[in-house]
Amino acid sequence: MYNFLHKRLKNNFHFRWRFRGVILLLLVQIIPIPSFSAPQKPRTSAEAKKKQADTQKEIKLTEEQIRQNESKVKRSLADLGKIDQEIAATNKKISSLNSKISSLNKEISSLESGIAKNEKDLETLRSEYLKAVKKMRVTRKNKSTLAFIFSSKSVSQAMRRMRYLQEFSEWRGRQTDEINAKTADLKNQRDALAKVKEEQASALALQKTSVAQLAQQHSQQEAIVAQLKQNGAALQSHLKKKQAEASELNNLVSQLIAEEQRKAAEEEARRRAAEEQARRKAEEEERQRQLALENNKAENTDKTKDKENKKGKKKKTEETKVEKGTKPTDYADARKRTPRNQSSISSEESETASSFSKMQGKLPYPSTGSFSITSPFGRQYMPDLPDVEYDNPGIDAESDPGASAKAVFKGKVSGVYLLPGYNTVVIVNHGNYYTVYGNIITPNVKTGDSVDAGALLGKLALDEDDPSHSSIHFEVWKNREKLNPSLWLR
Repeated sequence: MYNFLHKRLKNNFHFRWRFRGVILLLLVQIIPIPSFSAPQKPRTSAEAKKKQADTQKEIKLTEEQIRQNESKVKRSLADLGKIDQEIAATNKKISSLNSKISSLNKEISSLESGIAKNEKDLETLRSEYLKAVKKMRVTRKNKSTLAFIFSSKSVSQAMRRMRYLQEFSEWRGRQTDEINAKTADLKNQRDALAKVKEEQASALALQKTSVAQLAQQHSQQEAIVAQLKQNGAALQSHLKKKQAEASELNNLVSQLIAEEQRKAAEEEARRRAAEEQARRKAEEEERQRQLALENNKAENTDKTKDKENKKGKKKKTEETKVEKGTKPTDYADARKRTPRNQSSISSEESETASSFSKMQGKLPYPSTGSFSITSPFGRQYMPDLPDVEYDNPGIDAESDPGASAKAVFKGKVSGVYLLPGYNTVVIVNHGNYYTVYGNIITPNVKTGDSVDAGALLGKLALDEDDPSHSSIHFEVWKNREKLNPSLWLR
């Protein structure tokens, strides 16, 4: 190959230069040519500080943007919760109005039917009355009553005419009374019908307003959901943080209740063991007493028979009295202890728990001032956002600024804790029921305090992003089972 090219190069000068160009091009592609850029000048201290300041500023702007997004998401979720509650209340109101309108329609139909029947009966009575009067006039031939009687051909005819006129007069009185009564009933029915129709018109107008309000609420709900969709990442981050805080509170309450139940069980076990030990001791003392009586009886066998018989009778009488009236008292009864089969909670706690269980649907709101639920109990799914959910162990609600948390029932404070996301949390024991109050900024109680229903537990914290209202977190537990607080509030 080389010889062939060499010959061609000798014979063709032009081809020789073309070949050299190809070789140079290949060499350029294979061998990298070093770059000869100008050396960078070392950065000055002022430039480094400026770069650091710019970086810190960007970090602060990013953090502020994140905080604003989270604040916006928090506010949107609260607004969405209130709108959901308002929609539920409006739907309930519309359903109630529909039932009322249906009932009013039936009442109107019944009244109209009764009015039609009474009008027909009244028309019949009046017609019969007129016919009878006309017939009487024809019979009397337009004569006066006396003329009609004196025109009789005989005394017996006069008597019959007198009796006929008397019966006709009585019948006419009865007919007149019945016509007047029917007329009065008809007037009352018409008045009632007008009143019911007026009530129906009012209900229909309220229904129309409620339907329009519901449509507006749905529009607001859709707008809030659209905003939440735009901040999807911030929403997920906020709910994840909120769920972690709720889980921490849930674990705290569960551990507290479990610890109280453990202590109560241990106390009950100690009480029963002490009672059992006392019972055995009392039985042993009784057995020793009986044995001493038998020994004394045996020692007296050498005494005279009469004396022995007298003493024996007296002793027998005393033993009978002991068996009948002075039987050794049970240790628990003698010391006024509670029976062995009692529950681990005290009688007072048991009474409190029994009273609390009867308060379902009757408990007052757990805060002073207004109370508007923003996050209901249980697992919540965002509309049109199936992947976004939050499991609320209680309910969250907004109240007036400066409002305080208040005990919904008498009880004893089991714990006061400081938790992220809930500020100070107060847990109140009501026997085997517990209520939890969160977002208290300045507590008024401490662990072990007894509280009455309505007692102020502490001032609620203001919303950081909207100080125009306070907020409260509220839970209800039965032993270690979470209950829906909304079903317990009136």
